[in-house]
Amino acid sequence: MNTLTRIDHWLKKGVDNAHPVLVISLAVLVLLALNIARVALRARAWQGEAAVKALSAMVEESAQGLAVNQSLRDLKAKDLSRFKVNLSTLTSSRREIYEGGLQLQSERRILEKQWEIMSTFLLIDEEIGKVHLMRMEQSLESYRLGYVPVQVFGIEPRPLPVAAVIISKERFAHPERPKSEEVDGQLEWEPPQVGNSARANALGEFVMFTRGPLIIHGPPRSPEEHEAFPHYCLGLDIKTARRLYNNSYIGTRVLIRRPGIAPPSTSQSAKAKL
Repeated sequence: MNTLTRIDHWLKKGVDNAHPVLVISLAVLVLLALNIARVALRARAWQGEAAVKALSAMVEESAQGLAVNQSLRDLKAKDLSRFKVNLSTLTSSRREIYEGGLQLQSERRILEKQWEIMSTFLLIDEEIGKVHLMRMEQSLESYRLGYVPVQVFGIEPRPLPVAAVIISKERFAHPERPKSEEVDGQLEWEPPQVGNSARANALGEFVMFTRGPLIIHGPPRSPEEHEAFPHYCLGLDIKTARRLYNNSYIGTRVLIRRPGIAPPSTSQSAKAKL
């Protein structure tokens, strides 16, 4: 006989031998205990239901937050993709702007140099015995002339034009250059000279030839050959000839101001280039 059978046997035996009042009392006590347990379980159930509702609200808020975060993530992904595309475009634009700026700077330097060439001219003032390096109407540098007025060598004196243009420059005066011309259908050619010549010895260094008999140059190597070489001369020293040579250009105008005669204006003297 197992334990449950024994307990059941004792309960039946106790009920059969127990007093009715005792049995009723025990039944009432059992019912009270069951009611107390029911009330306790109901209270616990209500607490659990409140916790479930709270958790449901938290889950719903978490779901909403998750949806918002997913939307923000998608927006950030789109923004990042757009930023990468715009960054490559911006880099290309910046490179184009930088290259354009370099090109503009180069063009500006070229225009400034062209303006400097166009606005620079030499003014020979025989009245005060100076030659001025001019930029527009402003004198940048002034140097004394060796010959006042301008002297002529090797040719008969003739009126010197008041305006001329530099057409050639030579650091050292070259020997006579070769000459070629066609005569009666035949080409006659004279070879260039080698070494020193009357031209090289007469003109020396820093030589500037103008469209006319005026030649601007430094001290000659041979005074005798200088006096025999046909040209008009300013009699410049080596320093002045160097400065004028370095600050003038092919096409620079040369104006001569004589006592009582005003030189042509810079706009009018531009016709000397034609």
